[in-house]
Amino acid sequence: MDSTSSVSIGQRIASMRGFRRLTQEQLGGMVGVTKQTVSGWEHGKRTPDSDMLAKICRALDCSADYVIGLSDTPNGHFAGSV
Repeated sequence: MDSTSSVSIGQRIASMRGFRRLTQEQLGGMVGVTKQTVSGWEHGKRTPDSDMLAKICRALDCSADYVIGLSDTPNGHFAGSV
């Protein structure tokens, strides 16, 4: 994926997980994977497929556009929008 953002998918998952105050184990339990898998995503060793990405976004209450770097706002809304 060619993105203008220098923040990786894994970094965004880790950031949102921290913001939601979840451990890797808790997030893994919410989406049906091990904490090792979550760690792999966060460290760039693995990339979640589209189905898993949808589960991650639901668990973290954020948009897929944010996680994959198409948006800098986690909820998909633009600053200043009504």
